[in-house]
Amino acid sequence: MKPEFIFFDIDNTLLDHSSAEASAQREIYSQFTELQQVAVDEWLDSYKEINNGLWLQYQNGAIGREQLQRTRFEETMASLGILSERSDEIGKRYMEVYREYWCWIDGAEEALEEISGRYPVGFITNGFLETQHKKIEQMELTRFSNLFIISEEIGVMKPHQKVFDTAAEKAGKLHESILYVGDSYSSDIIGGKNAGWKTAWFTALIEETIENSTADFCFEEYPVLVNFLNGVKV
Repeated sequence: MKPEFIFFDIDNTLLDHSSAEASAQREIYSQFTELQQVAVDEWLDSYKEINNGLWLQYQNGAIGREQLQRTRFEETMASLGILSERSDEIGKRYMEVYREYWCWIDGAEEALEEISGRYPVGFITNGFLETQHKKIEQMELTRFSNLFIISEEIGVMKPHQKVFDTAAEKAGKLHESILYVGDSYSSDIIGGKNAGWKTAWFTALIEETIENSTADFCFEEYPVLVNFLNGVKV
């Protein structure tokens, strides 16, 4: 059955968050001499591990947003034996620099233009409210839709079913008629499937390997998704 509505995740599905994050981290590494006590790759690896762990706690409701933002640089610096007195300053500077590196994933903008001409679309994201609004503005996503579901406004994060129920209600569609396109297996694919949606898993940027994926469709390049939605066998 062809979908009646398509929702897209934003980070690492349409916007290359991983590339922007790494570029911003390298820039702040060059700006703050205390970080240079360790190799840049060691800094990047440690930050990624700690940040991912904190985001998981935030997603599960174990910590708040303020704690996540306050502690991810502090904990990374402490774990590497770096004095963390300027961790707040570094964190604020990172968010400023991060925005300078936002860019579309290859082929995503063109695909979205074509898909939105054939299907009604919307967007669901777990990011911080003001940051995601800035992404929506910079990427000009209102060209395609005015339906945006930002988890911070809902009070829970994907994969919580309330996010998907709210999105379906706002789209005015039955759950089984909606397709969700996302990169995170746990948040997007499992969350979407548990809500009764169809799912398309964008795998080009993922590092995880999932055996027996429950996604209805997997793709690494956007023209493949476009062909799939156009009924072309892939």
